[in-house]
Amino acid sequence: MMLPQMSLTVRRFHDRNISGWWYLAIFIANFIPYLNVVAGLAGLVITVLRGTEGPNKFGPDPLRPEIRAEVFA
Repeated sequence: MMLPQMSLTVRRFHDRNISGWWYLAIFIANFIPYLNVVAGLAGLVITVLRGTEGPNKFGPDPLRPEIRAEVFA
């Protein structure tokens, strides 16, 4: 269960236009006392927020497939 959860979280980070390496930083920060609360909240907020509108540096917007429909026309 850990590997699918990690891949989903990295995907959400990419939807927000944030590098997946930040997930590793949050994961490591969860092992530091008192910092784990802040890191957990930061991870939760990033995964709950809506992704960036339109394409970003990690690819096209998966919620708006009509934008990339011209590629297949």
